[in-house]
Amino acid sequence: MAKVKMLEKELQELRESTMQEFAEIDSVDFTSEKKENWAKRNAKMQELVTEIKDAKAIETQKAEIEAELEKGKNVEPMAIHTEPQVDEVEKTIGQQFVESKALAQFNENGIKNVSTELKWNPQAEYKTTLTETGYPPAVTRSALVVPTATLDPLQIPDLIDTITTDQYQYKYLEETTFTNNSGAVAEGSALGENALAFTERTEDIRKIGGFLPVTEETLADVSTLQGYLDSRLRTMVRLAVSDQILGGSGSAPNLTGIQNKSGINTFDFSSYSGNLKRIGQIYQAISEIQKDSFLNPDAILMHPDDFFQLVTEVNAVTTSGALNPLFVGAGNFNAGVNATLWGLPIIQTTEFGSSGTAVVGVFGGGQACHLVARQGMEVAISDSHGENFTKDIIVIKATVRLGFPIYRASAFCTITNL
Repeated sequence: MAKVKMLEKELQELRESTMQEFAEIDSVDFTSEKKENWAKRNAKMQELVTEIKDAKAIETQKAEIEAELEKGKNVEPMAIHTEPQVDEVEKTIGQQFVESKALAQFNENGIKNVSTELKWNPQAEYKTTLTETGYPPAVTRSALVVPTATLDPLQIPDLIDTITTDQYQYKYLEETTFTNNSGAVAEGSALGENALAFTERTEDIRKIGGFLPVTEETLADVSTLQGYLDSRLRTMVRLAVSDQILGGSGSAPNLTGIQNKSGINTFDFSSYSGNLKRIGQIYQAISEIQKDSFLNPDAILMHPDDFFQLVTEVNAVTTSGALNPLFVGAGNFNAGVNATLWGLPIIQTTEFGSSGTAVVGVFGGGQACHLVARQGMEVAISDSHGENFTKDIIVIKATVRLGFPIYRASAFCTITNL
């Protein structure tokens, strides 16, 4: 403690002399030399403060050590048979079991019924049996994404030939007057006058599309996500195109679909009385197209439930009362049901929404209709939608621009209540 007091005395004297000099100093006489001396004096005071603190700390530690040494002089009696206990980190039952020989033998060699003694704390409470239901183990999720099942988005568009245009409308001429007075005439007589007239038709090009928002973090963290979203978004747009081809209302911005085209043939199966039932009604639709448009149909669109009714439909033979199937294909089903009827492929689709409707028509060849593409499938990415820029949200957009002119409405026939 003597050293501490000496240091404190020196510090006090230095402070008093500094304060006295500070009171007498004139700012005009405060030269660079005085500034340097002043800085040295401040450094010296700081050094004394540090030495005092260190000295006090040493004195305190010394006092504590002396007190402990004094306590050590008192010897406490200890039983002869006891040994010093080594402090161990207490392990749980679970930790001990994981490190046990029993578990090691089971994992490495498949050996069961190996006993291992575990240290048990009687203060531990009993628990019910743990199962994977009560305590499910952690499982890493697969990167596999199983998409929602959808109908084939190209099933109907693939039936129709596609042409291109660089205009916002598709115009064509339809021959609306065909007067044929050609015939045999006598010598010197006038020939019959024929007449042709045309009407300009216009089909507007419509935009069909949609978008999906996704955060930048998701795109950055999942390398395959962008391609997956691109693919699914294209599928969604193609499904919309398929829906427009079959059932577009014709009111802007919709295309005019086959079912809503003015002039197509239509039959109500509930009024059909032929013995061949559904297959007879479909053949009547084929015949109607042949006689009205002079074209041969190339496909039949039908809901799977209606195809089931068609395949399983039977008719009674009046002479014996036996039931015979009306639809026979693929060698009486030896190789499975062949999805054709009257030589035409049957396209099973749920695009109708519900069963009960079928469409027979001339889809390909460009004689009855075309898909007119102004712009193919375009996929774009942007963050310029609403507040997406500030929220780091990316919008993936897919669009097409199409027209669907139906040149010959009589080349299509719908059957309802099938």
